Amino acid sequence: MFTLAMLREGQEARVVTVIGGRGAIRNLMAIGIVPGKRVKVLGRRGGAMLVSVDGTKYVLGRGLAMRVVVDVKEKI
Repeated sequence: MFTLAMLREGQEARVVTVIGGRGAIRNLMAIGIVPGKRVKVLGRRGGAMLVSVDGTKYVLGRGLAMRVVVDVKEKI
């Protein structure tokens, strides 16, 4: 198991759980990052990550990305 922040550009993973306080969980759920959902890393710049969830692109800071535990699968 890894966190979303550990993934490389182009990797895709399934969300296992989200850890943290109510605010972090609420913010991640609002953009569709929930257990069972697939997330793909499209790019990285410094501490920020560009991710795709259900075809919609979002930018996440490293702090939020560290709270998302994922199960890594090879690029499909």
